[in-house]
Amino acid sequence: MYDLMKLELKRNNIRTYLISTFVIAIIMLGFIYLFAYVPQFDPNDADLGLFVGYNNIISLFGVINMTVFCVLSSVVYSRFIIEEYMGKRVILLFSYPINRGKIFISKILVVSLFTIISMILCNILIFVIFGLSETISPLVNERITFEIITKAIKTTIIMAVSATGLSIIAMGIGFIRKSIPTTIISAFLLCSLLCNIVAGTLTSDTPIFVFMVITILGGIIVTSIVMKKVNCMEV
Repeated sequence: MYDLMKLELKRNNIRTYLISTFVIAIIMLGFIYLFAYVPQFDPNDADLGLFVGYNNIISLFGVINMTVFCVLSSVVYSRFIIEEYMGKRVILLFSYPINRGKIFISKILVVSLFTIISMILCNILIFVIFGLSETISPLVNERITFEIITKAIKTTIIMAVSATGLSIIAMGIGFIRKSIPTTIISAFLLCSLLCNIVAGTLTSDTPIFVFMVITILGGIIVTSIVMKKVNCMEV
């Protein structure tokens, strides 16, 4: 499987996606500072209370960052899977003397690992820069405690796994419809569900954790369904 994953990386240049990740990190760094500064626009505005405190900022940042990486992951899936199994490309793909299921799983693993690792590294960089700047010139009227650091780590992991699961589900929808735009739009719509959950439950991590478990199960089910379709494809 490891050799198949290396082959996928050689066949598909991911340099563009690495550059995209770097750009996302810069943009999201700006977003977290914006979230921290928003309450200062009008301290008496109750609606801006959504952005008050590190816990709220981390949750809101996490879900938006997840949405961005989920969409990016769906774009990568479009390149690695949707395009590969459309038209004449599939003839070349099926000419390999390797089990179709193994090839498909290797593609899933490559994109999933790319999504999780890139999102975690991106978040680490952003939280470190933001945390250091807050110790020098704070925008939030709170102290950074161990609990807040733990919250950032936990949110990063949950959102990275959720982004992976949702992007797999979006890939499955796009695969069935044989449409790249459908894949990307599905990823965005699925992420909007989690955005609504987070916005309504900032004081509890339980709904987000439950949603993550659902996305994992959904990703596994979709992977199984699509793999069966791949094994039954005629060329």
